[in-house]
Formats: sequence, structure tokens, C-alpha cells
Amino acid sequence: MALNLIDIPVQGGGWFKPKDNLNAVAILIEVHSFDRQRPTPNGPKDSVLADVTVFPDAASLAAGTPQVTKGQRIEQTILARDLETIVGGATIVTLDQVPPKKPGAHPAWVWRPLNDADARTKVIAYANDREAKAEAAVADAPDFD
Repeated sequence: MALNLIDIPVQGGGWFKPKDNLNAVAILIEVHSFDRQRPTPNGPKDSVLADVTVFPDAASLAAGTPQVTKGQRIEQTILARDLETIVGGATIVTLDQVPPKKPGAHPAWVWRPLNDADARTKVIAYANDREAKAEAAVADAPDFD
């Protein structure tokens, strides 16, 4: 029987901080779950649990050496809600801020689709290579049956 290896999604990656990733050239988000109005110390919030792979600059994208955080919580309302329909899937994006509609309010964080075809191809190649290495490692594992 073949081994069907699945990671259990756990929050070991802390919280996603948009301002730390604002200038990233590409962000791969693999969404595990969405919780509507999850209780938090600051009141209920929509929340996403995801594996977040950030390519902070063109050099890391070209070399295929991103910052990978498994089990990261995304609780900014607009960011979390935009990922609700992607549970079980992935998306490639960048971050942006839109000006507030009311004077004195904070600008909102929003995802922007990655439209740079070359960058998108490199992120997909990285993800495919990562999956191939994982499958090869599982294939090389001893069979105890």
C-alpha cells in the first residue's frame, strides 16, 4: 500500500504581518482552513490558516530560496475573506494597501494577483520542484508492510 502523506495543519507559524511582506515580489499562499469569526483576545475575527511562502526579492525568486512559514494565521479581515474560497488550494499574490475611505482611518491591506508571467512561472516551478522532492523522499522511504 502506498503511503499517502498529508501534513496536519497546525498554527506553528505565528501571525502573518503584511507590513513585513509589502515589498515581496511574490507570495505563494496554500490555504488549509478558514474560520469565520474565530474568537481572539481582540474580539472575533475571520481567520485563515495557511502555509505562506514569501519571495522577498528578485534574487530569492531567481534562486528558488523563499522564506517558508508553515501554519501561519492570517487575521486581517479583507485578506482572510479573500482566501475563504481557496481552502484546499493555493494562490500566487503580492500585497498592496488601498487608501481609507474615511479620513483618519488606516489603509486596508489587499492581495493583488501576481501578473508578472516570468515571476509566476518561477513560483510554480519552485512549488513543482518542492512537491517532486517530497514525493521522491516518500518513494525512498522504507515500506514496513
